Amino acid sequence: MLEHGGLTPPPASGQSQSLHPGLRDTPEHAEIGAHHCHDHSDEETPTSDELEQFAKQFKQRRIKLGFTQADVGLALGTLYGNVFSQTTICRFEALQLSFKNMCKLKPLLNKWLEEADSSTGSPSSIDKIAAQGRKRKKRTSIEVSVKGVLETHFLKCPKPAAQEISSLADSLQLEKEVVRVWFCNRRQKEKRMTPPGEPQQHEVYSHSASTDSSSCRDL
Repeated sequence: MLEHGGLTPPPASGQSQSLHPGLRDTPEHAEIGAHHCHDHSDEETPTSDELEQFAKQFKQRRIKLGFTQADVGLALGTLYGNVFSQTTICRFEALQLSFKNMCKLKPLLNKWLEEADSSTGSPSSIDKIAAQGRKRKKRTSIEVSVKGVLETHFLKCPKPAAQEISSLADSLQLEKEVVRVWFCNRRQKEKRMTPPGEPQQHEVYSHSASTDSSSCRDL
C-alpha cells in the first residue's frame, strides 16, 4: 500500500477483501501523492461500490460533455491547482488506482463535473482549456491510398528537400506541413524499428533494382 501523507486512511480489513480488483492497493505513479492532499476528515469515506459507480458515471458524463481525459487533467490544474496527467484520469476511470487515491481524486473530479455542467452553453475557463487541449492534439487523417504514395516516395528519398515536399503536397492535395511532419515521423519510426548495424529499409530499396514499389508497406 502506498504511504502518502495526508491521504484517506485505508478501509477496514473486512471492506478491503470485498474491493473491486481495480480498487485494491496497487503500485501507481507517485503523481497523486505529490499533490496537495485535501482533508477528508469531515467527509464520509466512500465504499468501493460507490467509487466504482462514480467512476462509471464520471466517464459517461465526460464523454457526453465532449472532454478528453487530458482536458480534465489540465482543467483540474487550472481550476483547483492540482494538475493530473491523462494517464491518471484514465486509471481512475478504469479503477486502477489504489483505494486511498481513488478517494482523494473523487471530490476533485466531482467538482469538475459540477463546473462543467454549470458552464454548459456558455463560454468559461473550462471550455477554453478544453478547446486549447483539443487544438494541440488535432491530427490529420491520411487516406490509405495517399499513405501508399508517401511510403513509396519515402523509400526512394526519405529526406526530401523543401521543394520536393511542396510539390508532393500539391499533387496529393495536402498541406505542406502535413507532408513534412509525415516524413519526419516516418524517419523516426524506421530508426526505432531497425536493429543497430542493419541497413534501413529505404537503403535496401534504393540499392535493389528488383524491388517492386507495390511491396512497400508501413512498418
